[in-house]
Amino acid sequence: MKKIAFFLFLFQALSIFSQEVIIGDTSVKALEEKPYSNWYLERYQSFSSKKGVINELSEYIKNEDFTVEVYFGSWCSDSKREVPKLIKILEEADFDFSNLRLIGVDSDKIVPGISEKERQRLNITNVPTIIVYQDNKEINRFVEYAQESLEEDLLKIFSKKPYKHSYKF
Repeated sequence: MKKIAFFLFLFQALSIFSQEVIIGDTSVKALEEKPYSNWYLERYQSFSSKKGVINELSEYIKNEDFTVEVYFGSWCSDSKREVPKLIKILEEADFDFSNLRLIGVDSDKIVPGISEKERQRLNITNVPTIIVYQDNKEINRFVEYAQESLEEDLLKIFSKKPYKHSYKF
């Protein structure tokens, strides 16, 4: 039984690393191209946002100067589920994409090209992690999965209403 479990673990690990993994800064355009378009475009196109929530979100976005950093794994099912939805939500809310940064991480969630002190400050333990900043200060973050829906969680974050992500108790 232990051998079977070991081989299943090994197979899963090898299948993750046999995929092309995005490490470091990337773009929406890169996600729209092979091999990532296989999962990105389908989820992006099939997602329908809650228009009332998007309208409210848009009001906060247009009246404030926000920056968003997204730490995700191109190998991760949660990232594959949430990142396409996030991009569509931000587009519909007229977010300025020059203020969006997409950063791919490996399965250890190591953010490349930064110091250990900066890694500890970021505290990326699960992906996707979506961090919203204003005036270079973190307002709040979304981690891995929604409490209500992605757009409702983002509305709480951008409106600075009380919000606790999945791992903040």
